[in-house]
Amino acid sequence: MTDFSDIEVGDEHIELLRRFLSDDPNDPSTFDVSTAESNAIAHNLMAYSAFAVAVLRKFSPNFTIPEVIRYVTDLRKAILRENALQINPRVAEGMIRAVLEDQTLKDREPYGADNEAMVNAGFAVLLELFHGAELKGPELDEFLRESADYARRWLAVQQARQAREEASAG
Repeated sequence: MTDFSDIEVGDEHIELLRRFLSDDPNDPSTFDVSTAESNAIAHNLMAYSAFAVAVLRKFSPNFTIPEVIRYVTDLRKAILRENALQINPRVAEGMIRAVLEDQTLKDREPYGADNEAMVNAGFAVLLELFHGAELKGPELDEFLRESADYARRWLAVQQARQAREEASAG
């Protein structure tokens, strides 16, 4: 189990996400960051949180499962036209529905695939939703702020859970 006790989401994680979303993601300088485990976890958490915020902005408060399926189908067709990375529809749909807290979703991570399939699907959805929204200036700042807030809330829940588990075990 990952230890979240010393993880913090700071300005450097927000700025890396800004560069990743705004610059060329194939540019290696975009990923020139500390390799410390706590930093890697925080960076991954920011990426996931941006995915979640983008999904919530697109689909909530009211969504239908057919709408999610149609979105993933269209995304996969666009990716195939570009000869880009393929995404697993079960994974992409499951990740979106999990963020939307779909009570009918019975499948759980990694949705019958591996972690690489989840990363590929998450980044494909995030990048498509982000670029489709054409966020710049104050709108981009607000998106990053929402993503950081989402990450910090998620992290606080995990840290509290771990503290309870440690207290009950000790």
